[in-house]
Amino acid sequence: MLPPWNHIHPAIVHFPIALLSVAPLLVLVGLLWPAQRRGVHTSALLLLVLGFAGLLLAQASGDAVERYARTTPALLAGLRDHERAAQWTTLLFGLLGAAFAVLWLLPLLRRRELSRALEMSLLVGWLLVSAVGVLALARTGHAGGHLVHDLHTHAGPEPTVN
Repeated sequence: MLPPWNHIHPAIVHFPIALLSVAPLLVLVGLLWPAQRRGVHTSALLLLVLGFAGLLLAQASGDAVERYARTTPALLAGLRDHERAAQWTTLLFGLLGAAFAVLWLLPLLRRRELSRALEMSLLVGWLLVSAVGVLALARTGHAGGHLVHDLHTHAGPEPTVN
């Protein structure tokens, strides 16, 4: 039996953090290893898609937790900060994932590879923006950790035992 939706949030959030933090590293590996670029970048794209889906699940389960946590002004402020950070992070990684998918698909749609200089420029630019995304992800996780460890927020009332 699955735990209530609000209790799943602490377990879900770690997956998008891991997946979305590793995806830019794979893009960098693909840049440094041209012979395997397509395969490595395919793996990065898969991590971006799965990580973004994890962000959406984390937001949905976080909304369920929020119903139980509105007890003090400090907690309410912490929740708003965490929620804003999560929304910004989700938007940023949605755009990063879409942009990377376009970069990945462009050679297939054009039926020829991009010039080496153009491809490198676009991928380096993507990596720079993804660094901002990873920092936003870390800030979101830190704000969530603040809620749990400093403000002692929990996922909700304990489930009843029958």
